[in-house]
Amino acid sequence: MTIALEELLRLVPPPTDAPRAAVDWERVEDELGVRLPDDYKRLSERYGPGDFDGFMTILHPHSQFWPTRLAGAAERAAELLEQMPESLRKRVPYDIDHLLAAGKTDNGDTIYWVTEPDHAPDEWTVTANGARNTKWSHFEGGMVEFLVAILSGTTRLDVFPSDFPSVRPAFAPEPDPETVRRRPRSPRPDRPTPEGEPG
Repeated sequence: MTIALEELLRLVPPPTDAPRAAVDWERVEDELGVRLPDDYKRLSERYGPGDFDGFMTILHPHSQFWPTRLAGAAERAAELLEQMPESLRKRVPYDIDHLLAAGKTDNGDTIYWVTEPDHAPDEWTVTANGARNTKWSHFEGGMVEFLVAILSGTTRLDVFPSDFPSVRPAFAPEPDPETVRRRPRSPRPDRPTPEGEPG
């Protein structure tokens, strides 16, 4: 176990009753066409799919939701980068072929690995792009180091809101899709009540 992962486990403990996620990494890497960093593999196995502090989700190979499943979400993010207008692409401080989506936030921000050097994934660094601006914030470290720095408040990136992280950040496992589908929708408090219905 790396020092960074030990720090993350202390800072944001995973659920004690959650079984470790067994992942066929050879199959995942074949699907992506790249080798993945070891720290990400240990993170995924220890925490499983879920979100940090109700805001940030690291993509997981076994997520039951397509938007946070590693292979599908990474492919979609790559498509969006390819479709980016030339005027915006010029503002990206990286070769887009060396960006691999690794996470996202509830605001629509995307977290990427900068996959350089190609042959040494444990040396990859991390960048985050804001959904509502053209900022690209860089972190000189791996994914677990990034999480420790962000969730401890040691590092703040412009792309994330000022109230993230909270004073006591927590990890929440991914909910059961069946539970999510069955959950009744509550009317929005600002939505006007249709005529004829009780207010």
